[in-house]
Amino acid sequence: MPKKKPQIWTFTAPLERMTGRFAWSYVEFPHDVKELFGKRGEVRVKCLMNGVPVDRALMPTKSGYHILVLGGDLRRKANVKKPGDPVNVELWLDPEPDRINIPEELADTMDFIPEMKAAWNTLTPGMKRSMCYWVDSGKTVETRAKRVAELLRRFETGHFQVGKGPDRKS
Repeated sequence: MPKKKPQIWTFTAPLERMTGRFAWSYVEFPHDVKELFGKRGEVRVKCLMNGVPVDRALMPTKSGYHILVLGGDLRRKANVKKPGDPVNVELWLDPEPDRINIPEELADTMDFIPEMKAAWNTLTPGMKRSMCYWVDSGKTVETRAKRVAELLRRFETGHFQVGKGPDRKS
């Protein structure tokens, strides 16, 4: 039986930027998420932003609408530089919202260290995605290997945050 084509929502929205400490760049989804998808919370989607394919979550805001966050790397690839720049979006529901693409370096390490795999299995899908993104965003094999080693250390100590911070250097 042929696969059913997903419904695609297409829109153009200006890049916006939050203020304050966590000043994310984002576009606002112009439709009612509850009406379209039957839920108010986060919705996993796939989309093209100015032709660049990405997996994202439509994230709810306190104001009642949903946004798609565009990090610096995505903004560069999509050639979106400043607030007000138009972002052309084609968006559809992710048919596998819980799927996580585990980088090879991380998967290999978990194969050899069952305790790490057991700890991994206790994490939320969002935390797993965050860790995978952090490892996979390393530009060199050495950086990705260092990040996997850092994750192993964090699993051993129970500190799971990823990215930069006072005790995190890479």
